[in-house]
Amino acid sequence: MSAGRTILRLVAGATAAGGFAADWNRTHLFNPAWPPHARFHDAQTIALGALLGAGGLWALGRRGSDPGRDAALGALLPAAFWASMGAAFAFPGTQGLQGEFPGLVPRVRGVWIDERFAGAGMLALAALGYGLDRRARGTAPASGPAATP
Repeated sequence: MSAGRTILRLVAGATAAGGFAADWNRTHLFNPAWPPHARFHDAQTIALGALLGAGGLWALGRRGSDPGRDAALGALLPAAFWASMGAAFAFPGTQGLQGEFPGLVPRVRGVWIDERFAGAGMLALAALGYGLDRRARGTAPASGPAATP
């Protein structure tokens, strides 16, 4: 198995399990200050991450006739979850965990290590894994003057 596939499997696994690890607690799903509808949406997020991560693992474990397509799907499904996490910050009134629990979220050189950081990091890992997998299969896109027909 290529290093790229290993990275993609780690991203997909973290996506599948991450919601349970991060949200199945008093700050999210069992937060007494949250109304039932907010908990519903958190549960929906946990389930969506689990499904997208599991779908990525399934695609990466296939022995189909098109490993490139399987790798792309294995990267894209988990990446969709992490991209949506970053996109959520564009909606009015949204904040990361530090908005409600600032003492729980660490800062490194003034940067909150929060959902935005996690989403960007996981997207970068998915892109890295996909690129390494393409290179290992010899299908990395050509670039530069020699690539121009």
